[in-house]
Amino acid sequence: MTRICVEAKVSQPAATTERLLEAYMNGRKRGDGSISLPLRVRFRQGGGDDLAIAHDVIVHFRKVRDAEDLSDIFFVNWMPSGEGPYPSFSGVMNVVAEADKRHSRIELDGAYAAPGGVLGRAFDAMIGSSIARSSLADLIERLAADLTPATSSTTRQ
Repeated sequence: MTRICVEAKVSQPAATTERLLEAYMNGRKRGDGSISLPLRVRFRQGGGDDLAIAHDVIVHFRKVRDAEDLSDIFFVNWMPSGEGPYPSFSGVMNVVAEADKRHSRIELDGAYAAPGGVLGRAFDAMIGSSIARSSLADLIERLAADLTPATSSTTRQ
């Protein structure tokens, strides 16, 4: 299993971010309760446009109380949509208050098993885990941008 933890800052208080995140995900649920989200990896090209590779995943997103019953957390599980050598992922998404209570951050912490047996694990060790980390960082940054007022977002393009 390969573990990945990524985070992104949101220019909203934690309670607002949590409420907006839940509404964002619930607003995208399909009839079966799943959500389709694109994962993408962007490759920077010198002097030109970025190149991006994207693949949709089918996400199940569920809000629960943490083990100590102190705060809400979101279980996140997804499977690749369609064919291809893409891993499934299981993890937890948290909204965390920053020291400046006007801001918060979204953290996504989870793991996947590289598909494809020995060759898949070798690919994951060489480059696959970097691709996975980059695609999750991009996803969490896009979520944070969507939850941040346009006037204060540094990630909107």
